[in-house]
Amino acid sequence: MSWVMLSLRKVALKNRISDLEMKSIQISQRIQDLQSYANNIADGVITYSEAATCPSSLFGTQMDFMTNSSSVAYQSAQIKTDAYLQQMQMLQGTTGGQYNFASTSTNAAYANADQAYLLFNEIYKQELEEYSKEVSAQLNEEEKQLQTEQARIEAQLKAAEAELESVSSQVDNNIKNDAIKLA
Repeated sequence: MSWVMLSLRKVALKNRISDLEMKSIQISQRIQDLQSYANNIADGVITYSEAATCPSSLFGTQMDFMTNSSSVAYQSAQIKTDAYLQQMQMLQGTTGGQYNFASTSTNAAYANADQAYLLFNEIYKQELEEYSKEVSAQLNEEEKQLQTEQARIEAQLKAAEAELESVSSQVDNNIKNDAIKLA
């Protein structure tokens, strides 16, 4: 009758294998989603097509990135632009205007505004990229953890499959041994 107990173990192993395979698939999907999200934010800007192709599991996260990256980059660019312009004014004052920040056109105020705008935009783009790098580093760390978890699950899966094979052969042997033999 030991084949009955082995048959129950066999069913339990099949369920465990099924659960491990499901976990492995879920982890693989999460890794793919993270890679897609990382590609979308790589340059710091999310286009309409990137937003449309975002995995549904990370859509809210991507929307948060869009909101946060813009405000963080704007604040940082504003601070850095102001600091740079102040440094340039101080340099211009101490050198007697030798290092003129603005062009010497008759519309110097407009030229200053244009250059400040261009400077701000350039810093803003750099800050978007920096924010994207920070988020990408976090995504990379999460992906490494998921890959470690997936490797652990794969090892458990192989062990369960090997045990299932062993139990299956034991069930077959026990059934043969316990069979009634007619003379």
